[in-house]
Amino acid sequence: MIAGQTHDIVIIGAGRLATHLGSAFVKNGLKVVQIYNRTPEKGRKLAERLGASFTDKFREIRLNADIYILAVSDSVLEELASRLRLKNKCVVHTSGTMELEILAPISSNTGVFYPVQTFSPNRRIDFSMIPVCIEANSKSTERYLTFYAQKITRKIYYLNSERRQLLHLGAVFGSNFTNFIYAVTEELLGSGGIPFELLEPLILQTARNIKHGNLIHSQTGPAARGDMKVLEKHREMLADHPDFLEIYNLITENIIKYKSLHGKL
Repeated sequence: MIAGQTHDIVIIGAGRLATHLGSAFVKNGLKVVQIYNRTPEKGRKLAERLGASFTDKFREIRLNADIYILAVSDSVLEELASRLRLKNKCVVHTSGTMELEILAPISSNTGVFYPVQTFSPNRRIDFSMIPVCIEANSKSTERYLTFYAQKITRKIYYLNSERRQLLHLGAVFGSNFTNFIYAVTEELLGSGGIPFELLEPLILQTARNIKHGNLIHSQTGPAARGDMKVLEKHREMLADHPDFLEIYNLITENIIKYKSLHGKL
């Protein structure tokens, strides 16, 4: 299935994931032959960057590629599942939350190709260090997707839809929520004329601590120590920021509760 094919890729979508994924494929010797995107400006720009053709017309999507990567939002993915028909072509989506079965109407040869990373517009990312989670509706398709994954990353995992959805939930807690907390922190410090960069070494060291495991044992701070005087002082300082105070109280209470239940932190 692999040796005799050209590995021509069609990418549907032209957002951040499509851009980084397409660039990684091209950089590692694979050929993106077409970009389909409903917004011509973004689609043409990505197609030019990857040396591919572009179309914003659904009927002009090529039917002779080897693999079709649907790098779109979940709502658009549902729409594509109702319209796109590719018989036995290999078709994958890149969602952390959508089941594999959503692709069944499109093709008999389907899978999931989910890179576990947050992608920003103009930031370079070493794709070789990004985990890619694979799911497929057959062993032959799984082997085929493994071929593509091995071209761009050293980290390949095989997860079914249920485990992938749990991973995505973890990513929301570990990345999306964490980034929001950074934004809250930046605003709080900014209100006192304090540069956020003063906390960067602390934040980076906290991130490095994940390498050592036993994350909950690394928990520090007044809630972990049960230092009620400091907690109350912080609450007073947040009196003019009721939304931030709500977040502070919720997290603080859960740290204390965890310590009470498990007897450790």
